[in-house]
Amino acid sequence: MHAPKSESVAEPGPGHQKAGGLPSIGGAYFALTIVFTMNLLNYVDRFSFFAAGTHIQRALNIDEDHWFGLLGVAFMIVYTLVSPAMGWMGDRYNRKLLLAGGVGLWSIATVFTAFSTSFAQMFFWRALLGLGEATYGAIAPALIADLFPIKRRGRAIGVYQLALPVGTALGYILGGKIADAMGWKAVFYVVGLPGLLVALLGLIIRDPGRGASEGAGAADHATRPRLRDYLVLFRTPTFLYNTAGMAAVTYATGAYAAWASTFYQRVHHLTAGDAGTRIGLVLVTAGILGILLGMFVPDALRKVTRRAYLIVAAVAILLAIPLGVAGVLSPGHVASLAFMFGVSILLSMVLVPCNTVTANVVPANRRAVGYATFIFLIHLFGDISSPVIVGWISTFFGQQGVADSPIGRFFASIGAVPVQYDNQQTNLSVAMLSVAPVLVLGIVFFLLGARHLPRDEDEASKASVGTQEEETSSMAHFH
Repeated sequence: MHAPKSESVAEPGPGHQKAGGLPSIGGAYFALTIVFTMNLLNYVDRFSFFAAGTHIQRALNIDEDHWFGLLGVAFMIVYTLVSPAMGWMGDRYNRKLLLAGGVGLWSIATVFTAFSTSFAQMFFWRALLGLGEATYGAIAPALIADLFPIKRRGRAIGVYQLALPVGTALGYILGGKIADAMGWKAVFYVVGLPGLLVALLGLIIRDPGRGASEGAGAADHATRPRLRDYLVLFRTPTFLYNTAGMAAVTYATGAYAAWASTFYQRVHHLTAGDAGTRIGLVLVTAGILGILLGMFVPDALRKVTRRAYLIVAAVAILLAIPLGVAGVLSPGHVASLAFMFGVSILLSMVLVPCNTVTANVVPANRRAVGYATFIFLIHLFGDISSPVIVGWISTFFGQQGVADSPIGRFFASIGAVPVQYDNQQTNLSVAMLSVAPVLVLGIVFFLLGARHLPRDEDEASKASVGTQEEETSSMAHFH
């Protein structure tokens, strides 16, 4: 007989002390506040680095754009590679200790970034930061899914995702202003130290146990997934198509995140501080609007079709592509930022439905690895490569021979012309346009995933109930 499913915030189930380990305070919303803050500081750190990018390039004598692009994704390379291992641990071990340890590690790495005196040292500290981020990146969404039942899960994940635009804006604004006023090293002191306090708070949040929101208690040895259970992820069409679509979006957002400040400094002649402030204000406003729309529009349309989450994602990207092209080619920075405001709203709408789909098509006792695999793939094929590729394209199309070629003249005719900056000629306009074909692929993947979504949600729900029954049977046998 199935245990009844509660629509309230999940209560600790059997084995909660084993899963939680440490004493906890507060309820689900306190835990959501803490993981939101972790996510906020993460994005502040990521984008303050890019806002201070021109200062760092000059200080470390990084002359070619693709090398700075590589430096910018050093943390993402490690973050992506380590995420599967962190997800595996998150399905088995104390999630509060893992969260706190990860946040503490990346906060320390951020502070030590300020001591870098060479490309190699900077690369090391940014890479170490990725190791810390991987722990909370895989575990926090799985924890939220256990704290909130499915009818409220999308909105809870939406609140968590609001940290992205707010943290991005703060990162751009603080990074640009502090770098202009106090030098780039001061940026990493300011954004790194608060993470140590939040890491301590992570030790006292509530962990209700794996599968609690589906009515199951914390996972014990009997319910821990095996390798063959994880392989089912790669036979789940919705998971694969949703991940591929999100990778395309991540490719575009990663390119813009890494190069937007530099683009507005080179092409539109803004200072680092002015560029960071304007981009930050655009991203925070548009990001909040987009995420709020992503929280409510798919849920409203889900009453009409269960495929709504991925249909909304596909339509949002379709509308974003022409706005993005117009934003890159606009001759004035005000018009350019206005178009990018629209793009940011639409791409932000994708975050909540895609993350919610991941939670809904992966069974409860595999969600940490599910999110870790999702993270691994979207970054491997997304923002690990895009900053480097965009930097290479910028350098390549900036060469005089390429600029004088037929394709170079074509791009110049539509407004994508090379610019001279710091004794080098680059063409970031052409480079930024290169993300459009990737976004077209994203539309295709989301529409393919929408076909399978209802069936895969049902299969995951059955597997989660099976986890509960297995655990109940195991406990009855023990007693």
